[in-house]
Amino acid sequence: MKASDTGKKVRIRSRRNAPMDCKEFLHFIPNWLDGRLDGKRGVKFLEHMATCKDCNEELHIQYLVREGTARLENGDNFNLDRELSDKVAQYKKRLHRKHIENVIIYWMEAIAAIAIVFILVLVFVKM
Repeated sequence: MKASDTGKKVRIRSRRNAPMDCKEFLHFIPNWLDGRLDGKRGVKFLEHMATCKDCNEELHIQYLVREGTARLENGDNFNLDRELSDKVAQYKKRLHRKHIENVIIYWMEAIAAIAIVFILVLVFVKM
């Protein structure tokens, strides 16, 4: 492994908790539109979208181009601004549900670990 590779990995690790910047946001727009952006990146994507007017406009443009072109070819009626707002709201709900699931799983694992320790203590005390 080269020293430059190691430096790159350190920089990536140090950015994990950093807010998403515009370059990253623009990179992830296609993934978000395809429904392939979850977890912490998804949360950072939504946070950046809420705070950066330029990136929010770019998301709207890419959504309008992608969906509008497909709909025009089919001759469908559409309100893409409302649909994008609905898509963002559904995405927020999905992320929230996933977060709740992760919290529940974490606590179930913690309770199971405590129960195992308790059982082991009881077994050793009775010996």
